[in-house]
Amino acid sequence: MRITITGSQLEITSALKTYVSKRLEPLTKHLQPFEKNGETLLRVEIARSTKHHKKGENVYYVELTLRLPKKTIRIEQYDANVRKAVDEANRRIKSEVTDFKDLMVEKNKKQK
Repeated sequence: MRITITGSQLEITSALKTYVSKRLEPLTKHLQPFEKNGETLLRVEIARSTKHHKKGENVYYVELTLRLPKKTIRIEQYDANVRKAVDEANRRIKSEVTDFKDLMVEKNKKQK
């Protein structure tokens, strides 16, 4: 699995890139049935959705887009802390991938 990380209205530091990669890398083991040579691409977009840093709290936006055979999984997550947003988006995408994997296994069993 390849991970591409982009930022919008926010500078993506090397520490943030490392954190995101470290959190999302375990997703690879769930994707093994869908890929042969690591061709699955996970796009990560991290943005600041508000610029009211002096009058209120920052709200960060994390979007994960994963293209699988016959399905695209897209997760959006908002939080005041960018790392919490990444963690919650990671939890949600793992759940979606696991559900899709289970569905594909059931379909394959029925076809045999």
